[in-house]
Amino acid sequence: MLTEKELILLGDYLNQAQSSSETMNNFASTLQDSQTKQLFQQISQKCTQNAQTLSKHLNAGQNIQ
Repeated sequence: MLTEKELILLGDYLNQAQSSSETMNNFASTLQDSQTKQLFQQISQKCTQNAQTLSKHLNAGQNIQ
């Protein structure tokens, strides 16, 4: 079980991961170089994966101590 403070922190990290994913996607859409574009897309995907993992932990931690 997660404490209320831990849930708040996870929520903050989730928001950051989602924001980072969007930012990396925006950067990728502006790039001409295919290798660099692909790199930013990969980073965006990793941020999305991190957000999904954090979301799972947040949902699992709804029982607050």
